[in-house]
Amino acid sequence: MRPFLFAAAVAVATIGTAAAAPAFAGGAPSALRSGGAAFGSPLPVPDRHPVARRLEPAPRQITAGDAAPAIRVRVRQRGIERVRARLVVLRLPSNTPVARRTLGWLETGRTLTVRLPAALKLHTGRYLVRLHVKDPRGRTLRRSADHPGRTRIVVRRPRPVAPPTPAPAPAAPAPSPGGRGVFPVAGPYDLGGAEARFGAGRTGHIHQGQDISAAAGTPVVAPYAGRISATSYQAAGAGEYVVLDAVDGRDYFFAHCLRNSTVVARDAIVAAGHPLCQVGATGVTSGHPHLHFEIWQTGWHVPGGMPVDPLPELLAWAGA
Repeated sequence: MRPFLFAAAVAVATIGTAAAAPAFAGGAPSALRSGGAAFGSPLPVPDRHPVARRLEPAPRQITAGDAAPAIRVRVRQRGIERVRARLVVLRLPSNTPVARRTLGWLETGRTLTVRLPAALKLHTGRYLVRLHVKDPRGRTLRRSADHPGRTRIVVRRPRPVAPPTPAPAPAAPAPSPGGRGVFPVAGPYDLGGAEARFGAGRTGHIHQGQDISAAAGTPVVAPYAGRISATSYQAAGAGEYVVLDAVDGRDYFFAHCLRNSTVVARDAIVAAGHPLCQVGATGVTSGHPHLHFEIWQTGWHVPGGMPVDPLPELLAWAGA
């Protein structure tokens, strides 16, 4: 019986296990493997709770009215690949929730940049951003002094904006050295209101002259003697216009004249009161007939030249 039992024992030891042979040869047994993992190797034990390794607003301080900062989040839980997460923003000290953001399944060990709702505008004060996490087993975030899972945002009051420096009042021309001039519209007229004045707002620029409303065809005349320095037509701007280089050292600009009404040519010498053109509405205007009248010191659109408010001169010439 004993030989039979020994033989059976040997048979059992050798059937289907080639790795058992070295034990009889006096060598150390090699590790048994299945699918690349050694039998007997301890499986990794998952951490009991997830931990917020990073919770950081960028930037931490903003100014009231700015967009809410982004929040950088990273959760660590060894042995767990994904956890469910959400953010809650609370206003301090009342702890009133002002925003919530569900992050869904968050991959552990990776940093995620979270954008808070674009419509969220935080008022001046302090806010608490709190991270809530739950792993697949239902276990929630472990909070500690080093990794509390919450952070703060500080919203500063906007800096007071200094009131804009008022624009200097438009310069009024000194009385003309040529003495009292001739009013440039030879007929009934109206000087209009604020929109007709020098310095009134226009699209992309300010009004550089005075509008004088009158019936279409009313004669426009020279205030002083001088030389005609330009006549032309600008469909996208001044319409039909005349420029007078007067004996008082200033240039006078007459715009929106009736089409083909100009009766002077360039370099012509004219006397005060000489007809130049007629009141019209050519170029870019509101459509009602008027003379756009400018006075330029030094020269019309030359280096050092600048327009000045014509109204005081016009009132003086009208005897007002």
